[in-house]
Amino acid sequence: MSTKPIPTPDWFDTFWESQKHNVPVFLRNDHGKKIARAALEAAVQSGAQLATTPQGIRGLIAMARITAILKGVGGVLNSPDPSPEEVTRAVEELAQRVRP
Repeated sequence: MSTKPIPTPDWFDTFWESQKHNVPVFLRNDHGKKIARAALEAAVQSGAQLATTPQGIRGLIAMARITAILKGVGGVLNSPDPSPEEVTRAVEELAQRVRP
């Protein structure tokens, strides 16, 4: 009888289960999961290296703001034919949220 502990899922395993539907079907296996884990680890490490300088921190903040804008505009711009008023309203709402 083996006394090895049963491995519990870490945060990435939980994240993978909730997000793997966004990955192409042929990458939803253990190898694809391993690649995704390594890519995320590399991204976090590069972000940490950027954050060591004031200019790097400004870059990270700018990227976070751009990401927030793109996520917010996604619903409007992905609709079949947004009217100019819908686009204007969405941009104004995003500008209000992003202002420091």
